[in-house]
Amino acid sequence: MAKKKTAAKNSSKKTTPPKPTVQKELLLVMIISIALGLGGGYALGVSQDDSTTSNATQTTQKITYSHGVYEVSAEEAPKIELIVTEDTKSGYNIKIAATDFIFTPESVNGENVIGEGHAHLYVDGQKVGRLYSPYYHYDGDFEGTKEFRVTLNANDHSEYTVDGEVITSTVQVTHDSSDPSHSESHEGQSMDSMNKDDDHMHSDI
Repeated sequence: MAKKKTAAKNSSKKTTPPKPTVQKELLLVMIISIALGLGGGYALGVSQDDSTTSNATQTTQKITYSHGVYEVSAEEAPKIELIVTEDTKSGYNIKIAATDFIFTPESVNGENVIGEGHAHLYVDGQKVGRLYSPYYHYDGDFEGTKEFRVTLNANDHSEYTVDGEVITSTVQVTHDSSDPSHSESHEGQSMDSMNKDDDHMHSDI
């Protein structure tokens, strides 16, 4: 009889379920593990998104304006001269002296016609905008040297070319406010510099 009671006691000990405290500890460990796993995954996701945004921004900054070409013969090709003068108040005055060319803003995005279209202005390789007339005011102030470049573009925005060469005019503009002659040059400026070669201008504006 004693052996049976002992066996019964041993059997009872083996089937005794874990104490509630042990279950709570296991549950707590599981919750903490899940939370850490989700937190790590979220942090990794944020890091990846930040990297993608940075790359996209860099790619955007590297994008340059690219247009088709409108090939014309040397005999019928328009000619341009870019004139940039510092404004007495702020920025710079742009003038496009063109021959055999008419600005046609009303025909933009339309059919190309030789000798018609508009211009595109670039400063240090960055496109500033379209010019639908010979005159434009660039309101950027700067120190040092910047490159101003203009192209003639057909109605569909393609660039006029002759033998594959883009018809363009480029001017290097240097601004040094510490130069003593700088203020004198401001005083001497007038619209006369903007009216250079007006007899060679052909514009419908």
